[in-house]
Amino acid sequence: MYTSMFRKAMLGDTATLNLDFTAGTVPTAVTFTRADSTARATYIDASGHVKTVASAGAARFDYTGGVAKGLLIEAVATNLALRSSDFNTTVTDGTQWVCSGYTRGNLSTLLPDGTTGNACQISGSGSASFRTPSVTVTASTVYTWSFYARNNGGSQARYRVWNATAGLSIVDYNDAGNNYVSLIGGANNTSSTWVRISKTFTTPVGCTSIFVYPVSSDSGTVDVLLWGAQVELGSQASSYISNAGSQLTRLADDAVIRSTAWTGLYSKPGTIVVEYYRGEYGSGDRSVLAIDTAATKHIHLKHANASAASGIYNSAGLGVANKIAGNAAGLNKAAFNWSSGNPSTIKYALNGNATVVSGSSDIGATLGTWMTIGSASTTGVSGSGTWEGYLNNSIKSVKYYSELLSDAEMIAKTT
Repeated sequence: MYTSMFRKAMLGDTATLNLDFTAGTVPTAVTFTRADSTARATYIDASGHVKTVASAGAARFDYTGGVAKGLLIEAVATNLALRSSDFNTTVTDGTQWVCSGYTRGNLSTLLPDGTTGNACQISGSGSASFRTPSVTVTASTVYTWSFYARNNGGSQARYRVWNATAGLSIVDYNDAGNNYVSLIGGANNTSSTWVRISKTFTTPVGCTSIFVYPVSSDSGTVDVLLWGAQVELGSQASSYISNAGSQLTRLADDAVIRSTAWTGLYSKPGTIVVEYYRGEYGSGDRSVLAIDTAATKHIHLKHANASAASGIYNSAGLGVANKIAGNAAGLNKAAFNWSSGNPSTIKYALNGNATVVSGSSDIGATLGTWMTIGSASTTGVSGSGTWEGYLNNSIKSVKYYSELLSDAEMIAKTT
């Protein structure tokens, strides 16, 4: 008699649904939307260049080191740093970048977006600075400052964040690690490689305005090229949003399998295997998948913030089957299955580690009608609408099996 494992070995992968997002297209079963009014969302292409989507609501497929990561899912974000790549224009509307003590100019070169054009060149030595115009912020709030840089032969370049309200540093240029020359090719760099520098910080109590400096030094020789400045809410740098004299917002990505595309597949028991790149935590959680099984009791795969626990949660935010450790900063492979009983039994495996089993938490007896990909949801229409409710990274693949995979199979598929 054939065993189940032998039968599957003979048949190959028995997934009922196999979504491969590294192919660079949205599979038929998935409904994807992003409500931008213009083409403003960007991604990193196979050559490592920052590219803007061809049309306003087009899906984005990110790469790292030339390797396809998959479908990029991000929350809404606004670039608060005005004239994000237009550092030299003279204007009188208060949006001009301020250069003091350095020489500011243009250098024609290969830009991070793959085109040849003028990069802003900042050079000189001694006590000097180059900064954004004033950026309005909310006190006691987490922001991330980022920009692209390339060394052009200098020995030093430091970044700084200044509390313009109180006249004090939030991130000081003398802080350890803030001399980023080594990150962008070192002194006398002659390559065309651009590096994105980012720094997350919290605004102090009472702070309502900041200046952000991509270059601020009092010693050493500075000669750097700059492009693509961004200040945004949240604990990580999201994809670059180019703007001019006013702030620009990129709306959230929404990927859902709904209606018959999902109800025609979903059953009890069942198993899902998903590969995804973990986003930074921040002050909340990162959502990978959400499935409704009852009005108020859905299955939610996420990484929780403080303890770095990952696993299955219900709609009340209670952990059902969790791992405190074992998640990776980059690519993760997770699997979970659910039994046909009520309360359901959930098993969860992550990155080849042993499975964990749920307690008696009731996930719900009714069949699911949708699955969101890369965001949390309680409606199946869109993500939660908050930064922390989105993965803010890429989904590589999702596989659904209309059967209960064994512990050994779940471990093998996540190794």
